[in-house]
Amino acid sequence: MKKWIHSYRLIWIIGGIFLGRASLALPYSYPAVRYISPLGHSLGGMTLPLSAETGNALFNNPAALSRNTKFRAEALNLNFDLNSSILGSLSTSTGFSSLGGFTSSLNSNVNRIFSGGLGNLTAVSWGGLAVGLLLQERVRAYSDGTTVNYETTSNLVPAVGYGLALARGVVRVGYSLQLVSQASGVAQAPSNSSAAYLSGISEGKGLSHTASVNFVFPYTYTPTVSLLARNLFGMRYFSRGLIPRASSPIGTPASEPMSIDAALDFTARLSGPIKSNWYIQFKDLTSATSLALLDKLSFGIDLGISQPVSIRLGLNHFQFSGGIGYRSEFSEINLAYYQELTPFPAISKWDTRYALQYKVFIQDKNSRDRETENQSK
Repeated sequence: MKKWIHSYRLIWIIGGIFLGRASLALPYSYPAVRYISPLGHSLGGMTLPLSAETGNALFNNPAALSRNTKFRAEALNLNFDLNSSILGSLSTSTGFSSLGGFTSSLNSNVNRIFSGGLGNLTAVSWGGLAVGLLLQERVRAYSDGTTVNYETTSNLVPAVGYGLALARGVVRVGYSLQLVSQASGVAQAPSNSSAAYLSGISEGKGLSHTASVNFVFPYTYTPTVSLLARNLFGMRYFSRGLIPRASSPIGTPASEPMSIDAALDFTARLSGPIKSNWYIQFKDLTSATSLALLDKLSFGIDLGISQPVSIRLGLNHFQFSGGIGYRSEFSEINLAYYQELTPFPAISKWDTRYALQYKVFIQDKNSRDRETENQSK
């Protein structure tokens, strides 16, 4: 066992030297990804091939909207996440509205990161057309004893998209338009400050164009190949947000270049009722951002051990993730465990996070079998 651990550490060090381990993880190195569900987090940060989720398709793979020929509404898609430090401090006051309400916990745990987030993505689709609204708030902070360092992301994003099936569903194309309103940034404040987490960050809004194409073969257990272009023609933030969030913003967020993702997924039966969905995603093919190679590659497997229950495993940047999901006729619950690299240079390390997704949907016809849902119509 010790020999294996030493070998693992050696591989990690070598990979860090040659593949840029110090680069930041999502969403900082790759800000074009605005929504990752707990399901995606459990699969190594997967986004592009998760076509079964209407909201995810709208933001990360609009070609998959062509599957939704009948009415479907994800009336509630609530996502909640927190890290291990918060879990260990639930008995204390952990409000994120101001530094003053939380600095006692931060200052008594020097260089220990506390983080949490809450979001909801409501989406409706019918006949390939979809509209949705993403609301998302995330905060991460730590104290070095004299200064509180914090990172905030606040999103309000209405979106509309359309997917079209061609060649009897073998080829699917799609486009979505997102009006991104964002307040984000990394800032500092004295450890005895009562400043809000929305102080000292940038804010703005802008239009993001997303397009994708899927190649789906009309046979059981065959792969789907997907390509996605994010921020077509580039994206530039301007002005304040749709609903101003930042307190005295220091400017607008940095412009986001166009980038391209690719993914491969396929379904296979393992044994008896156990079915598996396998995913591989390669982010930023054109190296438009600072993502290191190990950040670009994600691997995931979704094991359907019974009709309503699935177990997931993922890998990204030598960090394992996992989760479990339960799907009924009108709702779905997903739990995830994953790692996220912090944006604080002084204590660059992984933030262990836990996420919960609760989704309520309405549709003309529903199958609890994710394999059936992933097959071409």
